[in-house]
Amino acid sequence: MYQMYAYSKKYHTPDIWLLYPQTEELKEPSDIVFGSEDGVTVRVFFVDVGDSEGSLKEIRGRMVGR
Repeated sequence: MYQMYAYSKKYHTPDIWLLYPQTEELKEPSDIVFGSEDGVTVRVFFVDVGDSEGSLKEIRGRMVGR
């Protein structure tokens, strides 16, 4: 998480995404979010590497309006 926090600070973005390959145990979408006291939010998403475009489209759709 520290590395993602550091990227957030370096690139001046308060919202940063961490993408991991999806496994059988993590097929259902879930919201994993870490927040810091200074406003940085790290969101963890799992991507189906067999359908990466579909996974990323789904993630973008979940993030619309946030």
